[in-house]
Amino acid sequence: MTASPAGAGMRGVLGRLVNPVMVRVGGYLPGWAVLETRGRRTGLPRRVPVGDGLRANTFWLVAEHGRLADYVRNLEAEPRVRVRVRGMWRTGLARILPEDDPSARLRWLGGLNPGVVRAAGTDLLTVRVDLDPAPRSVTRQGALAGIAAGMLGGIPSTLHAAATGRSPLGGVRAAGNLLAPAHAPRWLLLALGPVAHVAVSAGWGVILAHALPRGREVTGGVAAGLGIAALDLGIVGRRLPLIRALPQAPQVADHAAYGLVAGLIIRRYRRDA
Repeated sequence: MTASPAGAGMRGVLGRLVNPVMVRVGGYLPGWAVLETRGRRTGLPRRVPVGDGLRANTFWLVAEHGRLADYVRNLEAEPRVRVRVRGMWRTGLARILPEDDPSARLRWLGGLNPGVVRAAGTDLLTVRVDLDPAPRSVTRQGALAGIAAGMLGGIPSTLHAAATGRSPLGGVRAAGNLLAPAHAPRWLLLALGPVAHVAVSAGWGVILAHALPRGREVTGGVAAGLGIAALDLGIVGRRLPLIRALPQAPQVADHAAYGLVAGLIIRRYRRDA
């Protein structure tokens, strides 16, 4: 099956007009992606818009013109490629599957772009890209580490409260004082306390994930926890009656424990990356 000269000319015009735009925005639009190969002669990056063929950790595409497509020739010469899909660049290893039924693959992929490929294609060919694991977001890791550290970091003050007969909810009410005045109803302070605690813990966790030196996450975390204690208790806490009324030594211990746990979790994340 061959394309008519008029059809080929129309596709050439559309390619020159549409492709440069889609290369810039295609990786962010629903149903579209951008494939980046290395020029087989120049070694320079070459990008082409393709349909969003992401399925789990594999990216599928069907080349309209088979081995005649420049990007197919490029990935045959250098199979390491990048795909920008759903707003993120992913790296992977591409391979051609001549034994795969491209028409059946297009039906399996579904969507609008496969219909365009079927209509315009002259020699359909399936390409599979086995993607490397998606990079983890340092910000997300930090937030999760901070929340976990916030849950475990309160053990020292909880043990102190149990040993001295104080209410273990004192710290919860004090955290609620970050969002409501000290004279607010007790139930409101108790309801707002966990919200404030999680938000503050996650926020500091994000900062630590970006700031802690690699290889010194634990010691750096403890030091950072003590620094956070100086800020939370020495500056912010002095303005808030319920925080000011808490025994200070257990609160400092909580902050040190927070930094320790956050540092341990961040170190684990980095080792697994």
